[in-house]
Amino acid sequence: MDDKVAIIALHRVEGIGSAIKRRLVDMHENLAPLFLGKVKLGDDRVYKKIVAFKGWKDIDRDMKKISDMGAEILTIKDREYPDQLRNIPDAPIVIYKKGRLKIGADTIAIVGSRAASFESINMAEKIAQTLSSSGITVISGLARGVDAAAHKGALKEKGKTVGVLGCGIDICYPAENRPLFKKIEEDGCILSEYGLGEPPLPHHFPMRNRIIAGLSKGVLVVEASQRSGSLITARLGLEYGREVMAIPGNIFDEGYRGTNSLIKQGAKLIDGIEDIITACFSGLTFKTDKHVDLDNNERYIYGIIGSTKIHVDEVVEKSGMETKHVMAILTNLELKEAIKGIPGGFYLRI
Repeated sequence: MDDKVAIIALHRVEGIGSAIKRRLVDMHENLAPLFLGKVKLGDDRVYKKIVAFKGWKDIDRDMKKISDMGAEILTIKDREYPDQLRNIPDAPIVIYKKGRLKIGADTIAIVGSRAASFESINMAEKIAQTLSSSGITVISGLARGVDAAAHKGALKEKGKTVGVLGCGIDICYPAENRPLFKKIEEDGCILSEYGLGEPPLPHHFPMRNRIIAGLSKGVLVVEASQRSGSLITARLGLEYGREVMAIPGNIFDEGYRGTNSLIKQGAKLIDGIEDIITACFSGLTFKTDKHVDLDNNERYIYGIIGSTKIHVDEVVEKSGMETKHVMAILTNLELKEAIKGIPGGFYLRI
């Protein structure tokens, strides 16, 4: 039995926490003698669970399946295992990876609500797009809402993004994200500590969040209620010494209670991309928004429209112009990809 197989076996032993497994790997040059009962451990409970392991055939089967699907199994001793993740105390001793992306040091987690507002979705996508265009890898959990928006934004600039799952890498959850899942497989990578066929069980997601935090230099929470799982990612980021950041929101909206609370507790308030760069990537130059040529009227209307949605009637009222003229200018701004129209007669900047 080689050491890699022994580490995979230890990863699959149930009833032993991640931190204990990590310590065992660090303490023993080769884990094989543990499974053969040749090394006695101080903790008899842990020792009995290890020597009782019987899943060797499952490991052989899964290693072949992983190879056949073009994926790989990385142990914490492998050179390709991400360094930032390796440095947290409860790092998974095994991760499953699909995709060619090599995860470097310039990484940021962008997380938030699954039921985020249109403004927050747009904001997450634009932030990810801007950061990825400067070579920063965007880490998120491939969930609905903010997570999916962050991945999409990174991919817009042919940037790098990592989707961390709470299930096996052969399962797309939620199913509606399958096109995005496939795109990340092709242009980024999919990661999980869960073996093939492992379903997305509720208790998997808090564990998944430690990997998101561990992979990242900083954790940005875009929108979160008080019960949002993204607050777990933020807390873990703080424990791991990561920069924790949050975008403030409407104080009367329950959906922003979590992010506003994080700021009260000391998270860095983010009101521009520059704040993220300063906090996590000092010295890095980043690409600013693309230049769009606007005439005087277009520039005037563009100045009225912000990053939060505004109704056309309000634009007309604030501009003092006739409705037909405002509508014509809005159409031109959409064609120039300076703004985006959304259902209900609302507009916001792209």
